[in-house]
Parts: sequence; structure tokens; C-alpha cells
Amino acid sequence: MTGTAQRAAPITRVVVLHATPDDFRHTLEGAHPEVKFHWVSDLQQVDAVMSSVTPDAVFAIRKTGFGGLPHRRAAFFPGVRWVHVGGSGYEHLLPGVLAPFVAETAIGGMLTLNGRFVKYLDQQSRRLWKSLAFRTLADQTLLVVGLGAIGLEVAARAKSFGMRVIAITSRVHETHSGVDEHYPLTQLAEWLPRVDVVSLHVRHTDETTHLIDSKALALMKPEAILINTARGAIVDERALVTALEEERLAGAYLDVFEQEPLPHDSPLWTCRNLILSPHSADNIVRWPGRMAQRFSDNLARWNAGRPLLNELALAIDEGG
Repeated sequence: MTGTAQRAAPITRVVVLHATPDDFRHTLEGAHPEVKFHWVSDLQQVDAVMSSVTPDAVFAIRKTGFGGLPHRRAAFFPGVRWVHVGGSGYEHLLPGVLAPFVAETAIGGMLTLNGRFVKYLDQQSRRLWKSLAFRTLADQTLLVVGLGAIGLEVAARAKSFGMRVIAITSRVHETHSGVDEHYPLTQLAEWLPRVDVVSLHVRHTDETTHLIDSKALALMKPEAILINTARGAIVDERALVTALEEERLAGAYLDVFEQEPLPHDSPLWTCRNLILSPHSADNIVRWPGRMAQRFSDNLARWNAGRPLLNELALAIDEGG
């Protein structure tokens, strides 16, 4: 979400970018009769609607197949004082409402891989009765790479399982109850050989592109696992496939990919000890409604002159 301090006037005109407006149209319009909402479910109509409405605010839910430049043009449209972003694809913004659920998915990946359930499913398909020993999470060290809203939620849940939690973060001087130690990104290579689980929660930038490459994977323990629910480009997928096939890594869970949808010929589909999900780590039941409720709460806060939830004032490079 982006916010500014320009609140001399209330928000009265809002453009909502969402593929299926009926998810929450009546909820927003009923809660805010003083606001005129304009609904855009066809991204080709964004420019025309923005020009005709000249809104004070934009509420944009981005997801696979419904995002990109039209959302960006709406955010930078003259006169827009506030942009509230929900869903996926907001590298420059703070995640909020769905952070706890992404964290649950990440923990689920750890439990599934550590519990040997991937192998059990294979054995089940072959009607093979064979018990497999597994490692408890309580014996392990987790490295959380990126300590934003999702990273903090993952850390808290990992601590409840008894894990030692190390964080790679730009906020090394902050303390959090779910984190045992903090280190900067420059020390990532020092920690990769010392942890059992690596969970990625950083934004995709030039600095984080292929942050986990062949060199990084070679540093990890053979019994370690990798979790990526952040952005696909953070992991070098070819290097990951090689590491898994050569059993230099115990397993991985990927929810995001360098190309989405994942091509049919991608080797990831058949890679051993790898769990895939189609960019759905935050796809909880009725998630657009949760996003709309957060926007509704903040709209009321804005018009009452109160601080917004998860506010971030940014000067975003329009050409980026």
C-alpha cells in the first residue's frame, strides 16, 4: 500500500481494479455511501476510466493475469493521492493482510519435506510399505531471508516449533521475539552452510535476482531444504534442479517461478523431492474479501484523518 500525507480533502472518488468486482462490490458501496466507486475488470479500459473519473484513490488487486503496466499507470495518474494494493505482484509495497497465510504455507512446505511425505506419496502410488525416519523441526535452524511482514510471520511460527531462527535483513538493529540473530545480506554466504532450512521472503530487485544460484546451493547442507514463496527470479531454477537431482539438497518447495504459468516442458515438473504450487501461497478462501475489508477500514481511517494500516509513503521510479 502506498500512502501520502495529503489528506486535506476526503476521498470521494475511487477506481477499483479487480477481475471479478462482484466479490465485494456491495460490501464497499454499502460501507461507504459517500464514495463513488468505479469498477474496472478489463485492464484495456484503465486509461479511459482514469481519464473520465480522475479519482482521488485507486484500489488495485493484482494477481496472475491481471496486473502489469495498467496498474502502474493507474498508480501514477495525476491527482491520485492514495494507492491501496492487494494480491500478488507488489515488490515495492508492504504486504499485510495475507502475510500470516503465506507464512502458514511456508511452514507447511517445511513440515511436508521434513516429514518425508513426498516420499510417502511416491510409496503409496507403488503400494510400498516402508517406514522412513524424519527430522523434527525442533532440532533445526531456519534462515529467514528478508524480514518483512511475511518473514516475521514465518519466524514466529518457526519458533513455536522450537526452531532456532536466523534472519538476513536490512534491519539488523531491530529486535524481534521470533528471531534469535540478525545479519545483513552480505553475510548470506556465511550462514547458508550452517542452517537446515532457507526460507526466502525478499523483494525481486537487481540485487536479489538469482540470489540463490549454483554457488549458494553448493554452500547448503545436503540435508537442507529451500522454500521460495517470494519471487521466482530469486532462485536459479536450473541450478536448483541440478542440486536436487544430484541429491546435493534434500528438498525444496516453490510457489513462484521465473516464468508463470510454468511451461509444460520445465524440468521442475518431474524433479525429485520438489513440491510445486501455482503461485497460490496466499490463495486462501475468500481472499479478495479480506483485501477489500482492509481497504474499507483504511478508507474510513483516511476520511477520519486517522493513520492508515501498513502505510508506506514512496516516491516510485515510474520508469522502473
